[in-house]
Amino acid sequence: MPNSLKESYDTFKKAFEKLKEFVETDNGSEKDRAAIIHAYEYTFELWWKALQRYLQDYETIAEFGPGATIRNAFQYGIIDDGQKYMDLLRDRNLIAHTYKESISIEIHERIVSSHINTLSKFIEKFDEKIM
Repeated sequence: MPNSLKESYDTFKKAFEKLKEFVETDNGSEKDRAAIIHAYEYTFELWWKALQRYLQDYETIAEFGPGATIRNAFQYGIIDDGQKYMDLLRDRNLIAHTYKESISIEIHERIVSSHINTLSKFIEKFDEKIM
C-alpha cells in the first residue's frame, strides 16, 4: 500500500496508463471488454484513494469513502464537474454489484467514450496542483 500522496498518485497514474492501453487495443471481444472493465475498477479505486489522501493531507478533510471524497474535491475546486465523477462512482458500483452482460456492455461504452477522458483531464489538472 502506498505510504504517501506521491506514491498513491503515481500508482493511480500507472493503472490509468494500463487502462488506456487496454482501451487503445480493444478489438471488441468479450475478453477485451472484461479486461477494460476490471482495469477501470482498479484504476477508479486507486484514483479516489489518492484524491482522499490529498484531501486529508492538504485540506484536513477526515470524511471517508468515494462519494464523500468526490463531493469534497468538488467543493475545494480540485475537480470541475462533480457529476462526471459521480458517474465514475456509479459505474464502479454497478460493476461491483451487477452481473448482467447488457450492463457490462453499457459500462464498457462509457469507460471508452467518457470516463477515460474524465480521468485524463483530472491528471492534467492535478499534476499542476501537486507538482
